[in-house]
Amino acid sequence: MYRIAIVKLTSCSGCINEVIYALTSRDIVDKYRVEYFTELTDVEDLGEVDIVFVEGSVSNKHQEEFVKNARAKTGFLVAIGTCALMGGVQSLRNGVDVEVVKRTVYPEPRYIDIYSDVKPVTDVVKVDLVIPGCPVNGDAVASLLRKYSLGGLPIPIYESVCGECKRKRFECILVAKGIPCLGPITISGCGAICPSFDRGCYGCYGIKYFDIDRKNLESFIKRLEELGLNREDVDTLLKGYGFKVYLSLTKGEKK
Repeated sequence: MYRIAIVKLTSCSGCINEVIYALTSRDIVDKYRVEYFTELTDVEDLGEVDIVFVEGSVSNKHQEEFVKNARAKTGFLVAIGTCALMGGVQSLRNGVDVEVVKRTVYPEPRYIDIYSDVKPVTDVVKVDLVIPGCPVNGDAVASLLRKYSLGGLPIPIYESVCGECKRKRFECILVAKGIPCLGPITISGCGAICPSFDRGCYGCYGIKYFDIDRKNLESFIKRLEELGLNREDVDTLLKGYGFKVYLSLTKGEKK
């Protein structure tokens, strides 16, 4: 039986709910034992395990040290969710005076110990596999566990949400209906949920950084502005689900 641990950092816990869903499948229950999971177990110390799932971004020294310890306790570490991969919504405060943030959010800011900038898990430790999403897709987590138990791993698919729309035969809401949609620059994996309801994708799986440069991004943003979004709204959306990637692209760097 494989031993797994689930580590929660700074996040809304949406990915945690999806992991719990993945762990309820009978074939997975029979092959895996949860050794550490603060939401489900009373175990305080993380011991040696086969797989560590890390959800959320790194916001303080304690979390950073804990993740490094988790990395040392396993041969396979998986970053799940857009927070762990790119920083998530909380990275919107990056670049802002952290003392101002603390005074704005907390009634007793002197008790809050956080970094000035949020860090993705991928900036702190070596990550063996990433599963993006806000929240992560529970079926993707379950698929990984099934394949790992058979000696394999998921095959990464480097495509945008548009690929999922095409396979489901959805009419393109951006082209055909003029609805602002971030699908063309967003990592796939959600099943094109929002476009299926005639809503534009808002990029929760993060920016598809594999093949986008500054010129591509600026051209796309210009089109969104033509459809009614202002630049401030676009910036907020893109920073919220991929702050570091967005900054690297707007500076003209290839991620």
